[in-house]
Amino acid sequence: MKKSVKKLAALGLTTVSVVNLVACGSSDSNGSKSGSGEVTKPEKFSVMVNSTVVTETNGAKAFYDYLKELTGLDIEWKRPDHSGYYDAVANAFNSTETMPDVVLLSSDYYALYANNGFLWNMTDAYNNSDLKKSGRLVSTANDVVNACYVLGEDGKKALYGFPTQQGGGSVTYVKSSWLKQAGINPSDLEGKTLDWNTYYGYLKKMADAKQHYVISSPGFVSPNAPYTNYLPEFYQNAQFSFYQTADGKYVDGFTEQYMKDALARIRKGVEDGVLDKESVNNSTANCRDKWFSVSPDSESGVFTYWAGDWTYTMKSTLEKRNLDTDVIMLNPIKELGAYLNTLPTTWSITTACKNPEGVFKYFIETMLDGGDIQEAWTYGAKGTHWDTKAETVTLQDSDTSTTYKEGEFHHLPSPEKPYQLQMKNHIDPLLALAKYQNTSTTPNGDDPGSNVIPEVSKTAEQFFLEHSKMDVALPVNADLSENITDINQARTYVVSQVALGYMTVDEGMDYYRNTVGSKVDIVVRSLNK
Repeated sequence: MKKSVKKLAALGLTTVSVVNLVACGSSDSNGSKSGSGEVTKPEKFSVMVNSTVVTETNGAKAFYDYLKELTGLDIEWKRPDHSGYYDAVANAFNSTETMPDVVLLSSDYYALYANNGFLWNMTDAYNNSDLKKSGRLVSTANDVVNACYVLGEDGKKALYGFPTQQGGGSVTYVKSSWLKQAGINPSDLEGKTLDWNTYYGYLKKMADAKQHYVISSPGFVSPNAPYTNYLPEFYQNAQFSFYQTADGKYVDGFTEQYMKDALARIRKGVEDGVLDKESVNNSTANCRDKWFSVSPDSESGVFTYWAGDWTYTMKSTLEKRNLDTDVIMLNPIKELGAYLNTLPTTWSITTACKNPEGVFKYFIETMLDGGDIQEAWTYGAKGTHWDTKAETVTLQDSDTSTTYKEGEFHHLPSPEKPYQLQMKNHIDPLLALAKYQNTSTTPNGDDPGSNVIPEVSKTAEQFFLEHSKMDVALPVNADLSENITDINQARTYVVSQVALGYMTVDEGMDYYRNTVGSKVDIVVRSLNK
């Protein structure tokens, strides 16, 4: 062990402090040993996962057994409590004796562990893999994988974790009923690329018509990358954190004119009654409640939130509450250009693993095999989470039953919540990096569950992918890690104070420089070495 995880914790590893640390990069291999010679199938190995893999209370054992049946792999599963997952990861990494062979990591933690020498370089393994040669990877797969190249302990970019899907992201939804009440024709927005002035003019008209806020946001800035995700039209090209310019230099985006202009727009939005003042303390749950509110005093009319499955949930909930389900997905405004496709979670192999080449080939690579194993990672265990046998399925407390023919793919009631169907396991079928191939379960090369996915979810996810770009992040280093907590706290404070009118933009920037300016300088110098 080259560095203790206690040292990593001292570097400020928190959800808030170490976001946006993954580097977009090249395909330099930097010395991975895989890709040549015979690769042996691994014997028993350990895998640590969070609740993005079907949980113990929701049929995890059935999934484990089914996966073993399909792969023949003997896996020791480690399942920490979800809320304390990364504390458990840190504790496990304190010793090679407790370190798992494979670990599922979000982009922020992934970069830090790679940079500190805890993860195996899988660049060659992937470049020489059957998966990469298969032709089944989706058109955006290269962009997603390249976004996962991070700086290793040697200071070179390499692939230390593999994503099975895109990260996904959010789009801006606008209620047609709100537009109509403000005298705006929804066709003036739908499918149109508006400029900021036009868009804000519509927001102001809706605020005047409703006599209260239009947008309620989970914070005026997100605590996690991408920080500007929930108010993209207001931030536009502003960079909340450090970023690399076209000439290759790293700068602090927070001090640039783009951010000053963004803060001025947010302040005006609050002053004009367009933005909810309570956004400063809002959670995503608060904002969902306001979006679904049946009270005119608390309902919101514009909401930037996830595309895909949530779009179906949104429309279903609006319908249940007798609210108008006619909702427009807004094209990114001209000044924004594109929504951000977030950095995905990755499957990483640790330096404690005795056969990393074998684990990559027979475990990680098979997650996207285009057949039964990919189906299991996407939908769970056959007979527990889904099935193809002839049967009638009835949800708990429901009077409606659905009868399926032999060979017809269908979801089953969730073991944990039998009043609803179990729709997926780990891989989001709308975001998977590889397509299916002709197998017994997918005779036409189609996703076996494709016919069950609501069309509105498919349409929304496709809309997002067509109007998004991969998020760009930073390499992690010790100087950034040591200082980012204090820097981000100061940034968030300035945003809230300016938004609520307690500081002017210039006063906010003065506060920022006086509070953490020296730390910012240290980080910028370090990044530009």
